[in-house]
Amino acid sequence: MSKWLRDVVLIPLIIALVTGFAFMVWGAWYSGVKWHSPLSAGWLKAVLNAPYPLWVTMVAVMLAVGFGWAMVVSRGAWKKTNEQVKQFAQREEALLQEVAKSDVHKEEADGLRARVKELERPEPKLHGVWNNSQTFWHLGRKGDEPMMQIGGWIDLTSSGTEDMIYLLAAYINGQRSDIFMDVAVKPNTVNHDMLMLCMVPPLETDASKPFTAKVVVEDQYNRKYELPIHTFRATTRQAQMPVPTKLAPQLHVAWRSSGWCWVMHDGERALRISGDGTFVLDNVREPVIFTGVRVERGEYVGTFDNFELKPSEPQFRGLNLDFKGQSPEGREDITAKLTFVDLRGNEYPTPELTFKPLAEPERFGGLRWPKQ
Repeated sequence: MSKWLRDVVLIPLIIALVTGFAFMVWGAWYSGVKWHSPLSAGWLKAVLNAPYPLWVTMVAVMLAVGFGWAMVVSRGAWKKTNEQVKQFAQREEALLQEVAKSDVHKEEADGLRARVKELERPEPKLHGVWNNSQTFWHLGRKGDEPMMQIGGWIDLTSSGTEDMIYLLAAYINGQRSDIFMDVAVKPNTVNHDMLMLCMVPPLETDASKPFTAKVVVEDQYNRKYELPIHTFRATTRQAQMPVPTKLAPQLHVAWRSSGWCWVMHDGERALRISGDGTFVLDNVREPVIFTGVRVERGEYVGTFDNFELKPSEPQFRGLNLDFKGQSPEGREDITAKLTFVDLRGNEYPTPELTFKPLAEPERFGGLRWPKQ
């Protein structure tokens, strides 16, 4: 049986019958029918044949009809309310789905805007103006090979970037040449630089003719920039300029205090150099991480504390360096040449120094001097 048939038909019908029968009993009593044994056939016949007034029947019918109508109306209202609740839940679910979609779309839109912004960001550009009176080319030799030296003074500026641009190589007609003089282009300023290339083999062999070329330079990020086409005058009578060479990286150490003492290492005596001082690294463009040290006439046996030096930036630090290989007999001066090694295996030698015995070696983790 369906819920609708039960609630709308069966239950109101049962209530109407019970109510009607109750009014019939009341009507019989009201009409003066004598009581018999309850629910017996005689009693039921007397009730049904009781001469009660017509209005009693009308009241019973009206009550039954009214109750039935109330049930139908309430059923419809309940059904309508249930449908409204269901529709509200569906609208809420749809709204939640739209909100979720909008959040996803917002994230996608933000990502798209970021990518578009990245694509719209202008590429760094390099602008150059050659100084006509200070540009030239001539033939020479690099070792046993013929060489063409070409270049001169140029004013360089950059746009689309706030970073320093370091020019490391150059090309003419696809042929590569290192730039033998440091060229660093600072942003937001005009840089007056010397740009010299040595092309091996030469691009031109007639040293009496001017040479017109477009120089393409390459920076530290492998980005290439075209400089304006320029005609370089020939300098056949001018003395050949020496090929410039890049300065090698150089490590400077200024010891404030230093000395040596004995320490125990794996059950054996080792010599410790201890001190502190200022370290400066020149002729480099990027920070260098030092990971070790070598000692001339000795074997390094200690644990090295890595440290980093930035270009031309002084740093004050202390060091304890343990090594074997020297065996001074007493409290005498020793000499040692230290060569520091970076992360890539490059070596940075320092001058040979003389180290005196420490007065209180215990302060530096060393062994006490024997009493004399």
